[in-house]
Amino acid sequence: MHLTNMAELWCWNKECTDYGKINEGNVVFKETYGNNQNRLFKCTTCGHCFSETHGTPFFELKTSREEVLRTLAIFPEKGSIRGVARASGHSKDTVQRWMKVASKHCKEVTEYFFHDLMLNIIQIDEIWSYIKKKKKILQKKIQPNVVIATL
Repeated sequence: MHLTNMAELWCWNKECTDYGKINEGNVVFKETYGNNQNRLFKCTTCGHCFSETHGTPFFELKTSREEVLRTLAIFPEKGSIRGVARASGHSKDTVQRWMKVASKHCKEVTEYFFHDLMLNIIQIDEIWSYIKKKKKILQKKIQPNVVIATL
């Protein structure tokens, strides 16, 4: 389970008056559920419940996020869904489903952060390389006992 800063959570219900607002104090822990013991949160304003993995490629997955990430990390080396399936021990259908979810999420993140920019593919690739390099530098500066959640 990953630690989540409660102040950074917001209500996902578009009808809620606190929709999208962080640090409002309206989101509380409700319970854990599933094999991965994901946490369920509740908005005290509207009563809507949502998972800590909502809005991530791990939403509604039964397999641990560590296993999904480990399996997807094999793609650059194996280069094919069947190769990753053989190396990871998962079915090719499972690997393909994870890849579709991850690629959809990557596309959404890219479109969100890089909309209305007139960049070519090489420039976008250079931006992501820069982000990865900065992430490694930041991870070295973070204390080892602090865990950062991905939303």
